[in-house]
Amino acid sequence: MRLTTTTFLTLLLVSGGTTPAVAQHAYPDWLTSCQIDQLNAAALCGSYEVWENRAAEQGRRIALNVVVVPAPGPDRAPDPVFYFSGGPGGAATEAVVGASQILRGVRQQRDLVFIDQRGTGQSHPLDCEEPTGDGPLQAFFGEFLEEEYVRACLARQDADVAQYTTPIAMDDIDEVRAALGYERINLYGGSYGTRAAQVYMRRHTATVRSAVLKGVAPMDMKNPLPFARALEHAVGAVIEACAAEAACNEAYPDLAGDWQRSKEYFARGPVETTVEHPRTNRREVITIHRGVYADGVRHILYSVGASRQLPGMIHTAGRGDFDAFAQRELAQAISFNDALSGGMFMTVTCAEDLRFITEEDIERETSGTFLGDYRVRRQLAACEIWGWGAGVDESYTEPIRVETPVLLISGEFDAATPAAGAESVARHLPNGRHIVFPNQSHGFRNPACQTRIIADFIKAASADDLDLACVAETRRPPFDTRVGRPGT
Repeated sequence: MRLTTTTFLTLLLVSGGTTPAVAQHAYPDWLTSCQIDQLNAAALCGSYEVWENRAAEQGRRIALNVVVVPAPGPDRAPDPVFYFSGGPGGAATEAVVGASQILRGVRQQRDLVFIDQRGTGQSHPLDCEEPTGDGPLQAFFGEFLEEEYVRACLARQDADVAQYTTPIAMDDIDEVRAALGYERINLYGGSYGTRAAQVYMRRHTATVRSAVLKGVAPMDMKNPLPFARALEHAVGAVIEACAAEAACNEAYPDLAGDWQRSKEYFARGPVETTVEHPRTNRREVITIHRGVYADGVRHILYSVGASRQLPGMIHTAGRGDFDAFAQRELAQAISFNDALSGGMFMTVTCAEDLRFITEEDIERETSGTFLGDYRVRRQLAACEIWGWGAGVDESYTEPIRVETPVLLISGEFDAATPAAGAESVARHLPNGRHIVFPNQSHGFRNPACQTRIIADFIKAASADDLDLACVAETRRPPFDTRVGRPGT
């Protein structure tokens, strides 16, 4: 079926030699047919302009990038699924293929809608100048949000960066919803996208039929405060799981000791190691600071698949060899730089998280941990330069209280959005249900199980009768015991 630039698309069902129109939707003429790489489906693309300063309704207008994947099935439902990206700083339209897989159980009957939130993707992005693989690789191992980086990023913006907070952006999304002609929608958000979805539900409750929140960031989370203790919990879980797995325990019989020894190297200051340049294949000597190591390990723990190699990295680091960790950290840094808008990340986290953090919070949540107050102090210093955003007041951190059916999904060992946070959100949702996948972290395995549960929930707009038997079957994949290099 070929999509055209006409203002509506009629879906037809061929049955018994007739072609009755069973469902249709009037798409606006600013959407046109487009192709999405690796997406085996028709799509519509376009841009929609909104005021940058929504309160003033004057000055600059910015274009929001929109992709709609129309439902191809004959029994099309009127309520689409809107996707909210993580980060903050991720672009929703860059997740079309992956999200379409997660939502494959509903996409036959429901449109999927992807809108790059203001400040991300192709929606007036607040991008910073990131290092490239052409220069020295030490640029990828700098301290988090160095002052020079933050000042340079702010100087290059053609934007009022204060206007790129979540509440303002969610009003954008609702304006686009209305322009697309949808009365009620379903929400799917992951990580920061769960925060965005909660804000949308609070501000536009009547338009939401159901919501799926995966890797839940509560409104009072105060990112990055939970990271320090979540790292301790997640590393401890890896050490325990390695000890319980015969091959891993044989390869690394004292992993807890290796972890302690690797941390002790930083008591004497930064460590030096080498990485292979991805372009020249030559090895370069680089310096790693304690905070970069701690936060890098935490990032590895985002993915159960990536954490398969963590015991080997800890084992070699415990002997003073940080090469394996550094190679992995380089790949992570390049990936993060490509995926996230640094300016939007700073606007959102400064306005919605860091402004609420007190000294008492820092002492309580970080003391006695390896990561310590590193992330919090680095980000607070960046906010003093960047600014504290607009559209957020003291009521922002209050929990969302709506009657909307909400499915909350967590990983047992999530080092970014711990399961306890989702549980606190669920307590205020009378039609909410929280599911914890055992042996999982921020990124999941067992995709067939979660995809089927998500589809069943959205179809029914209820979590009452979900079949959750497959959740308990989730297993951690075997650890990679090839010492000294990441697995493939």
